[in-house]
Amino acid sequence: MGNRNDRPGHNTHQDSAREPDSVARIRAGSNWHACRHLYQGWTRERTIERMQSVTPGVPLEAYERELTRAMEWAEENRQNGLRRRQSKIEEAKTLDVLNAVFVLYLLNTRYGSHYVEDGLGYIDIQHELDSLFSLEKIEAAKHRADDVIRNASNLVWRSWDGPHLEELRAKFPEYTDNNLSAAIGHAYWLNR
Repeated sequence: MGNRNDRPGHNTHQDSAREPDSVARIRAGSNWHACRHLYQGWTRERTIERMQSVTPGVPLEAYERELTRAMEWAEENRQNGLRRRQSKIEEAKTLDVLNAVFVLYLLNTRYGSHYVEDGLGYIDIQHELDSLFSLEKIEAAKHRADDVIRNASNLVWRSWDGPHLEELRAKFPEYTDNNLSAAIGHAYWLNR
């Protein structure tokens, strides 16, 4: 019985990593590095140096290529995020205060950290809706939105399957089915 290094195809020399393996290691962190370069002021040189420190021993052109690929991907994600945000802001402005705030509050809850990483920041709900609703109503609606999200999460946590929409609708009849369904979808995402 041989040791694990006797298996065919097992690489016993870490320094001679195959190109696909090394590219995969670079790629694993390249999106994070690209966001630092694009949205947090890191220079390209600093970014490449950081990538080299995480995954050393790869030709410079591999770092360059993966950073460029990741920057394209990050910018595409950012543009998708901008479109999603704008669409939801426009939707919110057509709704009553509870549902309007819920749409933006859930978006911040679900994607806010991505928006911060992409340099967009959280949606300023007060700024977006202050021409339609008072500060007091917006703040109260934020607390109520948090209650809906928490309740949806508790329902999904207790039972993956169930009449969750009906239960939420009974407890929060003032919310649209779209918003209640979105809360349930977010709960499934959290509890996956």
